[in-house]
Amino acid sequence: MSILAHILGYTAVTFFLLAATNGLKRYTKNKVVRAIAKQHKLFGLAATLTAVVHLIVNLINGNTNPLGLIALILLITTGTLGGAFFKTKKKQLYPLHRIAGPLAMVAILIHIIFQLI
Repeated sequence: MSILAHILGYTAVTFFLLAATNGLKRYTKNKVVRAIAKQHKLFGLAATLTAVVHLIVNLINGNTNPLGLIALILLITTGTLGGAFFKTKKKQLYPLHRIAGPLAMVAILIHIIFQLI
């Protein structure tokens, strides 16, 4: 895998983790965590866009991975559900968004582990 692909992949993970701090804000009064959590939507969008560019770079290099595609699909699903909840305020979308996020994280971790093996 190219250096650019590695950088994009780990940047996407970083943005994803920053977006995930939104779930911590109810448990902490830490001003840094709360400030990061306020940018939840921005970080989630950045994670998704960076992951898509990561895919494109890997496609160009002829280096695709089914586990990465699954992780990307779950990441896009998480963002789509979150965005749909924000726009429509349909309460049934929120739990789905909260479930999709951890599933995306597990898929991302599996993708990274199998890339390292």
